[in-house]
Amino acid sequence: MAKTQLLWRDPLKFLPALPEMESYCLLYSALIGEGFGRYSLLALWPQETRKANDWQSLDKNKSWFGYLGYGLKNKLEHLPEDKASTRFNLPDFWMTQYHLVATFDHFNKTLTVEASAQGYIDQFAALESLPPPVLPEAPFFKNLGSNMSKSSYMKKAKEVLEAIKAGEVYQANLTRKFFGEWSKPVSPVAVFNALCRYSPAPYSALIKCGVNYILSSSPEMFLDISKEGKVITKPIKGSAPRSRDIEEDKRIRAELETSEKNRAENLMIVDLMRNDLSRSCEAGSIKVESLHDITSYLTVHHMSSTISGQMQKNKTALDVVKGCFPPGSMTGAPKIKAMELCSKLEQDARGPYAGAIGMFGNDGSAHLSVVIRTLLMCHKTFEFQVGGGIVADSTPEGEWQETLIKSRGISAALKLPEDELAEL
Repeated sequence: MAKTQLLWRDPLKFLPALPEMESYCLLYSALIGEGFGRYSLLALWPQETRKANDWQSLDKNKSWFGYLGYGLKNKLEHLPEDKASTRFNLPDFWMTQYHLVATFDHFNKTLTVEASAQGYIDQFAALESLPPPVLPEAPFFKNLGSNMSKSSYMKKAKEVLEAIKAGEVYQANLTRKFFGEWSKPVSPVAVFNALCRYSPAPYSALIKCGVNYILSSSPEMFLDISKEGKVITKPIKGSAPRSRDIEEDKRIRAELETSEKNRAENLMIVDLMRNDLSRSCEAGSIKVESLHDITSYLTVHHMSSTISGQMQKNKTALDVVKGCFPPGSMTGAPKIKAMELCSKLEQDARGPYAGAIGMFGNDGSAHLSVVIRTLLMCHKTFEFQVGGGIVADSTPEGEWQETLIKSRGISAALKLPEDELAEL
């Protein structure tokens, strides 16, 4: 292995100059704060890829980058397969080992590059530093649609409420898709740059998977596992829109912080994640570090909690992930019944959405985000998915509004008017 330090450059400056390759992965901190967003990782020149059903054989002495799709739930819990997507042919699992990994320290403005051979470092160092391409001022969209109209979504939300009333579930995360096409191909790098500007998040990512691209601006940590086995998860449950009026925004944030509905919704997932962690963590080590924290992003306020544990000595990071997958904030509770209900109502497979993006380190660590606020692209076609946790005191109208609120960052990046989405 070769390793060196290079002069600092922002990771986004490398993307326009990348040579053609089958895949690459950028894990990007587009939002930096206290305790999060310090590092970005750029992995280039694929060496070996595992995908589809090969996810349980990841070599422990290698670093792997990519995603775990929501459909892996069917392998873990023997659930029925969901209807395959007609727009994106992506496997349930895609993890790649790369010849080169560049680590960007945003705090200290350092760039460390490690590669399987010096030649890859030389190629990387020679890449030009270019400004990202920009999107057209008025992109033309066609074939805009959703797998659920407003009336359809609200009808399904009522079915979830009936299931809650009947005692089948306590919470279910019902989601819907938006999709469409541009009149001509658009640069994924340009869209990702816009997404980082309009929806900055600590767990952003751009992954190239053959002809498909995954662009994420996720605010949510799924699992952070240190090489010493310390496990942290920070589920988000509870959301409210931002306002441009400062006083109104403060009021909205305060209402979210004291909302009994959102606090109950959040607490259910905290209990679920504590149970999931107990499969792989030492007895007595699981702690709720903080409860009902409010974090404000550019378009939305979120409520989250932090749970930690110590991994059992006979377990691996992959064991922890398998025990917690898919993220509880994207299922509901009880987990199996909620997944069954959502599959029946949604019908379309979620794909990478509601799964996890990130990496498994060669030192036994893992760093994964929840796949939300995420856009899929292939040539002229795009798709994104949004949803929310429905609990007993939810209203169908309120849940439908939440899907529009959560689409704002992607809509702004695409220059897609929100009122057009509301009419689908």
